[in-house]
Amino acid sequence: MLHVLLRTSTTPPNPKTKCILILSHLHSHSHSHQPKCFTHTTLRSLLQPLLNQDPPHILSYAPIFQFLTGQNLSKLGQQIHAHIILRGLQPNAFLAAKIIAMYASSGHLHSAITVFHRTNHPTTLLYNSILRACALNGYSEKTIGLYFTMHSLGLKGDNFTFPFVLKCCADLSSVWMGKCVHGQSLRIGLEFDIYVGTSLIDFYVKCGELRDACKLFDKMTVRDVSSWNALIAGYMKNGEICIAEDLFRMMSCRNTVSWTAMISGYTQNGLADQALCVFEEMLKEDTEVRPNWVTIMSVLPACAQLSALERGRRIHDFACRIGLDSNASVQAALVAMYAKCGSLVDARLCFDRIREKNLVAWNTMITAYASHGCGMECVWAFEGMIREGIQPDTITFTGLLSGCSHSGLVDVGLKYFHCMNTEYFVEPRVEHYACVVDLLGRAGRLVDAKELIDQMPMQAGPSIWGALLAACRSHRNLEMAEIAARKLFVLEPENSGNYVLLSNMYAEVGKWKEVDNLRALLKSHGMKKSPGCSWIEVNGKAHLFLGGDASHPQAREIYMLLEALPEKIKAAGYIPDTSFVLHDVSEEEKEYNLTTHSEKLAIAFGLLNTSPGVILRVTKNLRICGDCHTAAKFISKIYGREIIVRDVNRFHHFKDGSCSCGDYW
Repeated sequence: MLHVLLRTSTTPPNPKTKCILILSHLHSHSHSHQPKCFTHTTLRSLLQPLLNQDPPHILSYAPIFQFLTGQNLSKLGQQIHAHIILRGLQPNAFLAAKIIAMYASSGHLHSAITVFHRTNHPTTLLYNSILRACALNGYSEKTIGLYFTMHSLGLKGDNFTFPFVLKCCADLSSVWMGKCVHGQSLRIGLEFDIYVGTSLIDFYVKCGELRDACKLFDKMTVRDVSSWNALIAGYMKNGEICIAEDLFRMMSCRNTVSWTAMISGYTQNGLADQALCVFEEMLKEDTEVRPNWVTIMSVLPACAQLSALERGRRIHDFACRIGLDSNASVQAALVAMYAKCGSLVDARLCFDRIREKNLVAWNTMITAYASHGCGMECVWAFEGMIREGIQPDTITFTGLLSGCSHSGLVDVGLKYFHCMNTEYFVEPRVEHYACVVDLLGRAGRLVDAKELIDQMPMQAGPSIWGALLAACRSHRNLEMAEIAARKLFVLEPENSGNYVLLSNMYAEVGKWKEVDNLRALLKSHGMKKSPGCSWIEVNGKAHLFLGGDASHPQAREIYMLLEALPEKIKAAGYIPDTSFVLHDVSEEEKEYNLTTHSEKLAIAFGLLNTSPGVILRVTKNLRICGDCHTAAKFISKIYGREIIVRDVNRFHHFKDGSCSCGDYW
């Protein structure tokens, strides 16, 4: 509409007639959208000068556009802009800046750019308006290009210019360009302006230049809370947690962003307990600082890391009470949290409540189904997403192919893999090849998996060879396992798991010399086998168990239950699989070692401390062993319990003597 008006030449109508039409539109708009009364009153008072002046003064329009900015009344803004054009008036730089801000706030960036280019005699204010518009809409390269054009015209930036330009330099990770902008701010004396200084610190932090950020912070005579927040986030991102904690403690005034930076930092560094403690402390603070949607998004993954379902539910309830549960990002985070805590039913309920499902929401649900081994549901969600007109991305296909792999949907998975580029324009990446190698390997098609690796257009990484090695372990192909393991010893020499897995395969076939060689190699590299541990949440508290652990306060009761367990489940048909205890010891000792695996300790604790019918949710840091998998099926049947075990690869839902994986894992 705007471009048509700019090109049209017509005789200007009576300005009063046009204003009356605008006021009439405002009246009809009020009935359809019911905005607050003061909005109409203010607009009417701002439009009144246009009726009283003939012709209206160009600056009479400025307060109208300023008021409309951010009000979601773009149609009215367009009509008032049309009034200017039809009157043959040319906005000056001051008015054009207001019009640009109005269009940008309504998402009409192209119209904002058109107004900018049609304005003669640009000023710093005009450039600031378009720089802000482009930066906030994600057009980083265009923002920087406009800034350098502004600089070439001899227009000096001010404390409103540099923050948006520096944000774009950070978004592009362009250190040299940001340093050029820093130099220009320094030459005009704005380096230590509170807005520019904070933006510089934020830029250096996001580009990983913590030393420069810290130097600047130390030089600043006046620091606002944003400066502290930026530095805390930087140290957390860099894994320097102690420094971030010291800065947080030194802050005299903290806002929501300060607390969120700490919570997010702890979560990203795998310190979920600390993240939850800081969140609880934030709620206890006797101030007006309250969590926002970013805080909730940051703390929910901490619940997922710990499989702390009850704490996740409490945070969900809290988000509902303060009205944050309708935020799209929070909704997606809730889906992920419930799925990772083992409650796929709650994850699906949260997903169904999302009114406008975007790419993130669909990806989260597809990934959730994949982690629970629900391949057909992954396919259903993918096809639903396509029907909704959402374009899939690399994350979508990682989830889809993983779901097919865990469910044995070999032909379906291969079909999607082969058409992801031609039909959906997503180039297969290493993670997609890893999923397909896993898909073929689980199905026993090891030769096909190896051929795929040999034909890959990129170098095969640890995830590829790791998938092949795991498949060789399942299908007892020692020859191919040796090939995969040798590759992994070079690609990730510090990963003890690869040595242990190959050592176990050697032990299975009695190659004790090779076992000793691998153990000696581990020892010479200073590596130790990662101890298996499992934990279970009971009454909101997590209880951790190591294999053979006797340190728990209820260890006596746990071991008494486990001593009686083998006979109970043997009567139901259980046969101990002692191949998972690969030591040169007697069968009796092997069976005893099996009963003290961390998964069984956690399950026994759950049986002792929860009421009949309560679902037991156990998390293990490694892959669940085959014997524990078999035992869990019998325990679920004998005790009438549903047991959900989350291991490093996926979820297993045990109920009535069977597992959701159908023993395909």
